[in-house]
Amino acid sequence: MNTLTAGEVLIEPLLTGEIPGVEATHIAVAGPASYSESANDDHALVLLFVDGKGKLEFQGKDYELVPETIAMPISNDKLTVHVEDGDTLHGLVIRKQYSEQDIEDMKEFAARDSDGIYLKKFTDCESYKEAIKSPKTTSRTVLPKDHISRCAMGTVETMGPDEVGAHRHAMLDQLFLGLSKNDSIVITDDTETPFPEFSLLHIPLGSLHGVRVEDGKRMYYMWMDFFLTKEGEEWLKTHKPDTK
Repeated sequence: MNTLTAGEVLIEPLLTGEIPGVEATHIAVAGPASYSESANDDHALVLLFVDGKGKLEFQGKDYELVPETIAMPISNDKLTVHVEDGDTLHGLVIRKQYSEQDIEDMKEFAARDSDGIYLKKFTDCESYKEAIKSPKTTSRTVLPKDHISRCAMGTVETMGPDEVGAHRHAMLDQLFLGLSKNDSIVITDDTETPFPEFSLLHIPLGSLHGVRVEDGKRMYYMWMDFFLTKEGEEWLKTHKPDTK
């Protein structure tokens, strides 16, 4: 994390050009300061707040921001983040371009029948199980697929020793975002990459990949799936609702 002076706002593009139609930007707001953003008819906007605290202003309402919160405006109204003196808020802004088919598909998304905002703490999101993960792993769907066409997001959390088994998917590109105290290793094909907290990795399309965490260390990261086609979302059926 960058060290900022009071009143400073950092806007830092990350992994530029890695995934077609997807932009990732690190924002950091050191109070007293504000940051404004909005979606438009061409792209979706998702904000992932991972460290610090602040207040989100949208459509005349205020929402408290704490670490590990997702915010996605349904409309194109301006969204403003306010941070008080002495606090610093860090987040990741994801912009996903719409195709013409995306726009048609989203007309039927019940979740978008509102001018409001989708805002949730990660820990309040529904959990699921998956065959490539151990029974002690907690996985959550943070952004369900019926909010942005060809896009979904979630989290994976466990303590080592443990792993997410090696697998590949030819239907989607992925970003991995390390969350608080994540200290794991990402394996892609024959390469092992340290994966510390607040780091962002691109998992290339079709690569054989998995995640490993050693004894006593924490695995805690967010996956972001960007599907090539609407049909590719069938992959998400491997996520089985947690019935416990």
